[in-house]
Amino acid sequence: MHIPIVYINGLFWTIDNAKISVLDRGFNYGDGLFETMRSYSGNVYRLECHLNRLFKSAGSIFIDLPMTKNEIRSAINQLLELNKLSNSLVRLTISRGQQEPGINIDYSAPPTIVIMARPTSRIKDNALKKGVGIKIHKNSGIRIQGIPNQIKSCNYLSNILLREKAIKEGCFETILLDSNNNITEGTFTNIFIIKNKKLLTPIVNEFVLNGITRQAILDICQENNIPYKEDILKEKNLCEADEIFLTNSGIEILPVVSINHCKLKNIIPGPITKRIRLLLLKSFEQY
Repeated sequence: MHIPIVYINGLFWTIDNAKISVLDRGFNYGDGLFETMRSYSGNVYRLECHLNRLFKSAGSIFIDLPMTKNEIRSAINQLLELNKLSNSLVRLTISRGQQEPGINIDYSAPPTIVIMARPTSRIKDNALKKGVGIKIHKNSGIRIQGIPNQIKSCNYLSNILLREKAIKEGCFETILLDSNNNITEGTFTNIFIIKNKKLLTPIVNEFVLNGITRQAILDICQENNIPYKEDILKEKNLCEADEIFLTNSGIEILPVVSINHCKLKNIIPGPITKRIRLLLLKSFEQY
């Protein structure tokens, strides 16, 4: 049985020997950020996009990364080879590192860099045909004071609790509405709707993360003349949609079959969802 291998600060460890200090600020304060990536045939999809966001995010929270993009890319590739992984989920976590207790930042302390990878597989056809249910949660757009929304912060408690409420009510995901009842995103997904053969998704703002898969789908629409628009969307738009689907790096594209336990009348997956998914799968082959 293969024991998973983890990368920590320049060294590779078996997972049972991988350790981080109890003084690490990621552990004590959630002081850090992360990227979740997907590899296909040993290649990470849109890795450059993930790295660009990582470096921009690190700068915005005053973390000076001790590695270049090429060094991180090399570490990821080595990790995939050591774990003999082809199709996998890769999690890259950066914390502010080991420091004395207290919220003041010690800029002389090096960040902690952890990379993990685990095998995964694509959503099966029966899951695509079955679809998932979503729950609407009003006045819950997640924005933590002082943290730019376009980073993947380790402060994830709100997301965890809101999704857990959905799961306890028999739904797959919670869709968050802001104080103006505009649709924002899910707790770990972006959302798309299709109405009259046009793709619609909430515009990026302080409540909406421009997910890597989200942007990939918009690029695919642009390249294949599929009408789309980033717009302000309301709950009514969800209820009147011809098709709805969720996206992130792990689930890729997952059709929605119900809202607040009310079944939608659309075919699962809908024709445009199916076309976009096939184009997305084709794009994986380019990386």
